[in-house]
Amino acid sequence: MGGYICVLLLEFGEISMEAFFPSRYSFTKPTRILFGMDEGAIKERVNETTKSVFNQAVKRLVIQGIVEEKDGKFRLAKKGKSLLQKIFSIKKTLNKKWDGKYRVVIFDIPEKKKKLRNWIRDELYDLNYKLLQKSVFIGRYPLTKEIIEKISEYKIDKNVNYLLVEKVFDEQIINSLKR
Repeated sequence: MGGYICVLLLEFGEISMEAFFPSRYSFTKPTRILFGMDEGAIKERVNETTKSVFNQAVKRLVIQGIVEEKDGKFRLAKKGKSLLQKIFSIKKTLNKKWDGKYRVVIFDIPEKKKKLRNWIRDELYDLNYKLLQKSVFIGRYPLTKEIIEKISEYKIDKNVNYLLVEKVFDEQIINSLKR
C-alpha cells in the first residue's frame, strides 16, 4: 500500500486524502478498482474500511518521513523522493541484459565505521549480490552510479575493491546468482 501511495504522489506531486476516493474524478478510478470499489454507489462499510487502511498507511509514511502533509495535502518528502529514486535505479540496473561477467566487491571497513559497512552490505543485497565470504560479495550486475558516488562521498573508496570476473568455477554460487 505504501509503495502505491508513493508512486501516486510521485505522479501527481501533491494530492489531498479526499482525492483518492471520490468517483467524480477520473484519476481516482485506478484506486477504486485497486480496492475493489465499483464506480457507482460504494457500500459504506467497505468504503470506511478501505479509508481506514489507507489512512494508516499514509500515517506510517508520514512518521517514517517519506511523505509530508501541509494544508491537508500530501506530497513526497525529500526522503521519499530519494527512496523512489533508489528503487527505480536498482530496478533499471536489474532489468538490463546481463553481460556475462560477474562483479566481486571486497571491502574492509573499520569497526568505527560499522554503519557504512552495514550500508554497503544492504546495497549489495538490494542488487542481488550473494555473500562469498565475510565482506566479499558477488553479483551479476554493476553497482549503481549512486552507490559508487556514495562510496567516494563517505570516503571509504580506499576500503572497497570492485573486481570484474569472467569465470566462476563454483556451480553453487553461479546457481544462486540466477535467482
